[in-house]
Amino acid sequence: MKSVILTVLILLFASGAKADVIVLRSDYWCPYVCNPESSTPGYMVEIAKAVFEPQGHHIQIVTTNWARSVKDARANKAQGILGACVADAPDFIFPKNSLGLMKNAFFVPKDSQWEYTGRSSLQGKRIGVINGYAYGGSVDPLIRHRHRTFIPFSGDRPLEQMIRMLNARRLDGFIENPLVLQYLTHTNHHKFENYKIAGWVEDEAVDLFIAFSPNNPHSETYADILSRGVEELRRNGELQRILNKYNLHDWKESPQKYLSLDSGEKNASEKSTAKPRASHNLMTLYPEA
Repeated sequence: MKSVILTVLILLFASGAKADVIVLRSDYWCPYVCNPESSTPGYMVEIAKAVFEPQGHHIQIVTTNWARSVKDARANKAQGILGACVADAPDFIFPKNSLGLMKNAFFVPKDSQWEYTGRSSLQGKRIGVINGYAYGGSVDPLIRHRHRTFIPFSGDRPLEQMIRMLNARRLDGFIENPLVLQYLTHTNHHKFENYKIAGWVEDEAVDLFIAFSPNNPHSETYADILSRGVEELRRNGELQRILNKYNLHDWKESPQKYLSLDSGEKNASEKSTAKPRASHNLMTLYPEA
């Protein structure tokens, strides 16, 4: 009996010794990654903490520009990145379960007559993109080969820079996820209604993840812990409680509602002043999501 107890204590000590600090990097990309010091740090941040911290790990969030985030994680200066699709960093270790969806669009001023219909429609246009982002579709190769249409933006808040440039008519448009644009315009002096979608980068939404460094020996373990943890959060209702703070539905169970920002019926206790009130129903923007 004593030997059994001793074995259990050794195993518990060993598992505790493996608990460590997991540094996750990203740029500001609310509702996925918001202000890490706020009560609404982003739902991916909250999921990571809800999964890893009960097991003794400590999650540290560092926000910087996206290209730097990927570079640092690849060099093992951080353990992972938040809000990545596979195309962002195909060499990274991705969990089995995704943590959201993304569908990028070309945004233009509401009075613009331009529409994106393919490569030929880009001729003579100035379209803002964020340095290091993978947008999908046929635009990624053009951006990588420095097509003159695409103007890259860096820094801590590149989307805000692109909005200012668009409002000053120094850009014809920019590419962004409508969920992200709506959250940003809710928190500053811009209005979502001032912009419209001139076309989609891809027809289908793509999965988003917390992805782990290809050069960290623990990445496979972290990815497995996260996948199993998300399944448990979904089973016990904690996942939806987190999503309620951001006015979102479960992307797996209701992808159309997740992309629409349709709040549905929420308990008053779950409501947050940080949540945007949709200026119009984004369901109309995602008819086939």
